[in-house]
Amino acid sequence: MITYILIGITFMFFVEGLSHTDTFKKHIARKKIKINNPAIGWTERFIGIFFWPVCFGVFLHAFIKQYFK
Repeated sequence: MITYILIGITFMFFVEGLSHTDTFKKHIARKKIKINNPAIGWTERFIGIFFWPVCFGVFLHAFIKQYFK
């Protein structure tokens, strides 16, 4: 159980780190996506930690889709 939670915490650190990069901000600006506050709150962190396999699958799907576009 502790391993499951630690993997989720690591995953959320990775996602939050990526969302604060300049490349991500430029991509959001270039696509003209309207996001008021792209910061990840505590609710999203807890959901990401406890449901990380699902979140990881969604992340990989979106990443691969965008990468091969």
